[in-house]
Amino acid sequence: MNLTNETSPQVPILRQRMDAFYAASNDYLAFQQPSHNTQEWAYVKEAIRQHLQGHPTCRVLEFGTGRTGFAADLGELRSAVRFTVQDVTPFNEDYLRGQADEVYIGEIGGLHGPYDVIFSTFVYEHVSDPKRTLEKLLDLLVPQGSLFLFCPRYDVPFYLSHSADHYGSMRRLAVAVYLSWRRLVTLLTRQPAFIVHCDPALLHMEWQIDRDAIHWASLIDLQMFFRNRGRLRKLPIHSGSVKDWCVKNFLRINVRFDRAA
Repeated sequence: MNLTNETSPQVPILRQRMDAFYAASNDYLAFQQPSHNTQEWAYVKEAIRQHLQGHPTCRVLEFGTGRTGFAADLGELRSAVRFTVQDVTPFNEDYLRGQADEVYIGEIGGLHGPYDVIFSTFVYEHVSDPKRTLEKLLDLLVPQGSLFLFCPRYDVPFYLSHSADHYGSMRRLAVAVYLSWRRLVTLLTRQPAFIVHCDPALLHMEWQIDRDAIHWASLIDLQMFFRNRGRLRKLPIHSGSVKDWCVKNFLRINVRFDRAA
């Protein structure tokens, strides 16, 4: 199944192959036009407003930023925000230097912080070291600071990442059964799994959205990881239809974590 965790020797090889794809791709959506995730970012902006009630500035980090439109979305808050962006590829570097106060191109481990608010939008499912990423983000976050994660949710029974699009129906069924068992183990042991898929469809088929989603992100994993570290809350995303509501609220992770003092 090639489902493992970030400690597997397969993962560095996977990371090299994924980085080679991103370095060579001109068609990847994150390189084409600014993102506008206004519903998700409304929660981030509210946290910034809350922070600014008692501080003159707010230090904000967006990681895995792509071609972000967050700076423009800040509006009147922009002048009080020290905005740092991080990405692993230099494709958007020139654009980002016109948007952010600080641009860091490289792995997140090279950042120093601290930050009052940290967020990512549809990035966490693409990391190959999800546990280490969370640990680093906690190190960067000030006590009582806020972390926002928005990404697909792959612990819903029989809902698979598009990185399994190249599998046949019987193999997909076997993967779904395995994942259900693995999530049950996480609940019983209270130890997060942080499952990484080392055989993504991107390496076998043309790119489509989330065929490169190599981390099968789990709300259960996050609940176990953040236990006793602060407060984790699910954030509702509004929608005009039942189907869209289910996608945005049931098949996605939309959470705010407030670090303990």
